[in-house]
Amino acid sequence: MRALVIPNYTNFGMAKDINRDSFLLVFKSFLDNTQIGKEWEWILPYPDLNNHPGIINQFEYPNVKLVKMDGLDCFPPKMRVDYPHKFFDRIIGKYGGEFNLIWSHLPEWTNEYKITRIYNKTQPIIGYSHWWEIPDNGARDDNSFWRNIRGMLNMRVCGVNSQWVKDLILKRASEDFQPHIIEKLDKIIQPWYLGADEYKPSTEYREKTIVFNHRNDAYTGADWFFEIMDKLWEKRKDFKVLTTLRDLPKPYTEYIGHADREVYLTQLSKAHFGVGCFQKYSAWSMSTTDGLSRGVPYLLPNDFCYPEMVGSDYPFLYNNKNEFEQMINDLLDKKVDRPDLSKWVSKLSWKNQLKSWDIENNFKGRILDVSELIS
Repeated sequence: MRALVIPNYTNFGMAKDINRDSFLLVFKSFLDNTQIGKEWEWILPYPDLNNHPGIINQFEYPNVKLVKMDGLDCFPPKMRVDYPHKFFDRIIGKYGGEFNLIWSHLPEWTNEYKITRIYNKTQPIIGYSHWWEIPDNGARDDNSFWRNIRGMLNMRVCGVNSQWVKDLILKRASEDFQPHIIEKLDKIIQPWYLGADEYKPSTEYREKTIVFNHRNDAYTGADWFFEIMDKLWEKRKDFKVLTTLRDLPKPYTEYIGHADREVYLTQLSKAHFGVGCFQKYSAWSMSTTDGLSRGVPYLLPNDFCYPEMVGSDYPFLYNNKNEFEQMINDLLDKKVDRPDLSKWVSKLSWKNQLKSWDIENNFKGRILDVSELIS
């Protein structure tokens, strides 16, 4: 069985920090934790951005064939609308179109792929969508949301990372599309929960260290988090913020980004606790999963998809900024113990979460002989 991957690379993962690229992390975890991922042959295109060694090193699998994709602009708004027709023509020519499945992580390209003559209608298209340009993301009015929806409509099923996200996408799509389209999307879009790495808590951690390992963007709440930290630093000056943001030097920050994922996770595991300050739109954050898998408790909003993912009994769900700040002070002052997270992380493990993907049914794919179509 052979599958062609339609990838979703952005400049965040490629040029800055490969460990933060959602597509790469999800695809690698799928390969590591499913029989289909280990047994099928996967044709994986990758962009030649400085001949990035990180991708080549991460995908040293005997059943993954890496194919270099030249000339791709990984700036997300450009990448989503710049489908590389000639590249995929060459791929189909090389393999004779013999793919049992098209596994797309980029709905915007899915539509372009399907309308070309290279698509074989006997090949099911399934996939995953990591991002939507909707007002809740703080995105521009001119964006690729319509292309994303059109691509999803061409899939048999498209996973998203929570029921909360699915409901939000259907709500936004209903502002532009007729009810019969929304009904079809409701069947196609399914919550496929993302997992956590194997639970490996550190036996030691650095007291009074707070980790912020998210992107510096409006939806991550970076601005208001560091505003709170600035004020807190004026009062106590007894903590460090470990961060993956290289260009944010402050008297209390310490950079822990690293191209090697294991080194990054080891540095992450030394944090006392982590924070999630997500605003407005907020899908499940894999940077949070990284920390939880290493035994680092995260302060998370009691909103968006977070109660759905960790459960209402998770001890560090906050309702507003005042509660958030109080939790930080209580943890720094040891008024609150650092909990054992094994109960929550075991629920979030990839093996458990992948059950929601219904792999055996959704990843069935075959190439029909012409005679079968005639019969």
